[in-house]
Amino acid sequence: MEPVKRIEIVVAEFVLPDLFEILKRRRTGGYTVATGLSGRGDRGVQTGEGTAGEFANACVVIACPEAAITDLLDDVRKLLKLYGGMCLVSDAMWLKH
Repeated sequence: MEPVKRIEIVVAEFVLPDLFEILKRRRTGGYTVATGLSGRGDRGVQTGEGTAGEFANACVVIACPEAAITDLLDDVRKLLKLYGGMCLVSDAMWLKH
């Protein structure tokens, strides 16, 4: 197993292209996306409803080596200040296969 940082980022679905550009630029490797999520945060309730999913959130999960996390989080912080959302960072162990 390999120690990594588990990063979970929740943003509005329309923000995903900007987030994916950050992940590509910072070369984080792979990620997992769950879309169509609802919840409540500092910008109110996001119901996940709407004709085009404009009120839906997405959660992106990343396993990131600790050496690469500082620059990535700086970019994510800027995105969150602009659009809202949240980012959780925790220690994890990556089971390599």
